[in-house]
Amino acid sequence: MENFDSHIIRGFLSVLSTTWKRGHLTNLLFHKVPPCKDPLVHEELCLDEFSCILDFLQEHTKLLQLSEAIDILARGGKLPNRAVCLTFDDGYVEWSDYLAPLLRARNVPATFFITTEPLGGVPLWHERIVAGVRALPDHGVRLPYGLNGYDDITSPDLRLELICKLQALMKYATLSERRSIIDLIESQAADRIIHSRTIGASTVRELHSHGFEIGSHTIHHPILNKCSDKEALAEIAGSREELSEMVRGEISLFAYPNGIPGKDFCSRHVQMVRSSGYKAAVVSTGGVVSMTSDMFQLPRTTLWGKNQRRMAYHLARNFFTRETKLSIQAAKDSIPMDNVRCLLVASTFPPIHGGSAVVYENLCAHMPPGTIRVLTAKNNYLTHSQVPGWKEHDEAVGFPVDRLPYLRPLMLPPPANILVSMYRFIFQDMFLYLRILISAASIVRLHKINIVCIGELVAGSWLGLALRKLLKCKFVIYVHGEEVTTAASGRLYGNCRRYYLHSADKVIAVSSFTCNALVQEMGLPRESIALVPNGVDTERFLLGMPNDEFLIRHELSGKRIILTIGRLVPRKGMDMAIRAMPKIIRKIPDVHYVIVGDGGYRSQLEQIIHEQELWKYVTLVGKVTDKDLVCFLQACDLFIMPNRTMPDGDTEGFGLVFREANACGKPVVGGRAGGAVEAVIDGETGLLVDGYSPDEIADAVVHLLENKELMQQMGENGLRIAHENNTRSVAERFYKICEMLLI
Repeated sequence: MENFDSHIIRGFLSVLSTTWKRGHLTNLLFHKVPPCKDPLVHEELCLDEFSCILDFLQEHTKLLQLSEAIDILARGGKLPNRAVCLTFDDGYVEWSDYLAPLLRARNVPATFFITTEPLGGVPLWHERIVAGVRALPDHGVRLPYGLNGYDDITSPDLRLELICKLQALMKYATLSERRSIIDLIESQAADRIIHSRTIGASTVRELHSHGFEIGSHTIHHPILNKCSDKEALAEIAGSREELSEMVRGEISLFAYPNGIPGKDFCSRHVQMVRSSGYKAAVVSTGGVVSMTSDMFQLPRTTLWGKNQRRMAYHLARNFFTRETKLSIQAAKDSIPMDNVRCLLVASTFPPIHGGSAVVYENLCAHMPPGTIRVLTAKNNYLTHSQVPGWKEHDEAVGFPVDRLPYLRPLMLPPPANILVSMYRFIFQDMFLYLRILISAASIVRLHKINIVCIGELVAGSWLGLALRKLLKCKFVIYVHGEEVTTAASGRLYGNCRRYYLHSADKVIAVSSFTCNALVQEMGLPRESIALVPNGVDTERFLLGMPNDEFLIRHELSGKRIILTIGRLVPRKGMDMAIRAMPKIIRKIPDVHYVIVGDGGYRSQLEQIIHEQELWKYVTLVGKVTDKDLVCFLQACDLFIMPNRTMPDGDTEGFGLVFREANACGKPVVGGRAGGAVEAVIDGETGLLVDGYSPDEIADAVVHLLENKELMQQMGENGLRIAHENNTRSVAERFYKICEMLLI
């Protein structure tokens, strides 16, 4: 019966092969092939299973080297009947230990596409996740946003499920996001993390010396569509250079990471591969290679099957699978740099002060020219007065700013009754909304806007949704945190938030904390969210020596300066920092606490200062110029903002000011709440404290001020991290998200 099946299979595959004039080629894709199965690795082929596949292929197909098959097609020759190539992706030491001896013993050719980062001893990112989860404690694990239900991972099945979800989350993350998630998992290990041995340069040379073909698979295995053009080219060309030098020969083949055309890479990356000197490249979608195939998008398929008939069915089905490939000439795939045309809509925008205003201005300043413009207001809806200096500001920036009188209804006293409320809505608010919509639609049409980004969830999302429905532009919401975590003041308000978020094409979140709130509080799917951490303007916030004239002017000469910068609101924790001062003063008599900013909580802070008799040690400066703000950061010894979560859920979404202080080389103290736990890396760039505890705040401040070496080390760490997460990198990330929305 077995012999009869073999004749039938060979005959059937031969008939399918003859339908191509010059033959066809089936590329098969494999990965690690370890000697035995790992219970925490999903659907991994072990060596025995691969041997069965190899038995089948040797009996029913003609196995070729990939470059040999490509050369036959390139010169117009005819491929052998039932031609098949074996390819292996990523890079594993098991290849040389087990797989290569098996292939050599059977005289089977193969091509190995290698990711070069592991050659330096760093395990592949998905292998690090397996090792990290294996070492996690059974209970109490902190996980990235959107991953709930793993409070108990005592069973191997739950750990396997967690690994699969983490790998799915990380596959389409940026390299920096991957590193953050891996660091989070590894930092919680209860047992020693045991990583798999990594492939080395000697292994690559050994495979090459035995006649196996070496191809490139980038340096870090990113999704190319998640990289900037500069990063993508470095990944594509850099790995080729490393491998060429290693084997002292030409590397002519490339494999796209993950490899789904359009989803994982675009035609711009195909052009990069071509220009980097490769002769051909493979993707990871089904179909067979024929004379009409693009040599830089050769299809591959994965062969699974427990028996010969099942494997034969998979091969036969692949004959009828249509190739997925990108058209290199299609302008829509290439996405030229001026194709993104984004309108950012935000009432809170400079010269108005505020964390979100700074984020938006820095974002616009570093976007490519012509890709973004701003729609904001001339007047402040809170004070009903004109925003001071808006004309001068708009003339000085390097991007276009359009202003309307208002972008939201005025803040008025609560209506006396429902009739007053209805009157305001019908005769005031409705006309305002109509004027805003008409003006915004005119801007979208005139400037061919294709993405509308709303900077205020509840007050502005109606406009983004309306413009998407009327003019077919993409709708993005930028979320900072407190607008999601703060308790809704009514059912309508809460339902509006949820409706807008679920209607958006993409939601930008500034921290993992905010991402988690969007998933848990608003039920938003994880794939709808893009994490774009706030970045620091490192061209403005710099290392600098305290200015003597500045210190004298503010009566700070000879003082140890603790500094807080922020809007005077309860969640910032300035009140608890003031209450911590008596304990700090007893240890450090020359200390002085400076609070920069203004807000509705000022009178309460003044009352605490008076009650504690601290007027000689605490100064409320109020608003300052941009220049003086940087001077305060350069002059201080320590930055502090012991933020906390308020009873209504109001909390800090990220805390950009911590990173701004880091950029000036200062250690920081933040509250263990909200997104500050990401902005302040506890023990590395500063310390986290309970924002409700004056004693804990005082102890942290004293500990740092009495330990100059620790302060210096934290300042240096913070400076490095601030430069790694600057405003330019944020703009690149945002631009890439916009690009992906337009594909």
